Amino acid sequence: MKSWVRHCSSPLGVLLLCASTLFAETPHSSPVKNIYVVRFGEQLQSPHIVTYRVVEWAQKRGRWILPDLGYKDNGYAQDQIWFVAGGAQILHRDRFDWTQEFYFTQEAGPESHNKRSLWIWPVLDGRYPHHLSSQAVMFPTIPLDSAQRWGLDVDRARVEWNAKPRWLTGVGYSGGICKQRTWQNRPFVSLKRKTQMGDFDLWAQRVPGGAQLQVRWLLVRDEH
Repeated sequence: MKSWVRHCSSPLGVLLLCASTLFAETPHSSPVKNIYVVRFGEQLQSPHIVTYRVVEWAQKRGRWILPDLGYKDNGYAQDQIWFVAGGAQILHRDRFDWTQEFYFTQEAGPESHNKRSLWIWPVLDGRYPHHLSSQAVMFPTIPLDSAQRWGLDVDRARVEWNAKPRWLTGVGYSGGICKQRTWQNRPFVSLKRKTQMGDFDLWAQRVPGGAQLQVRWLLVRDEH
């Protein structure tokens, strides 16, 4: 009993306890999908520095997403974010999906100050006539130690047009307030190509002080 209380006193322990519960309730017949994500950005103006890098792997079992593990840094590992997450598809309709995850993050590196936080991460997908679709992700940063500060970020709010079967063009917005205590605006335009090797997504984005180019890759594979 004391061991169980100790595990539940930490965010990771709570997540692992939820994981065991979800797996116990998930039918063994649910298909398992592996989700791979790679992203990076580069500053367009000289000196063309790498602005960030992300690698992530998740598994989806029926409606549940667990585990979800990943790493993000500022391009040169001075500020690293390691994260573990889990969640589920809350709602699925012909025109709308709502997927909800919870991310526990731990920062490392010389510029990190060992910050820990919780991200409440909803993904809202919409589908409309005339080959239009949308996706929005807006999440708060909830501090789990005194070094972290409250924040709010729009990771992406985008509308895309499926011009051809495998090509999508889009316009979107991202922004937020966290490290800099003033709101940062980062609008973008995008071009996506769907292939058998995954979705390749190219963003040209305005950021404070200049612009950056982002490359995003997403691959979903059934587990055999």
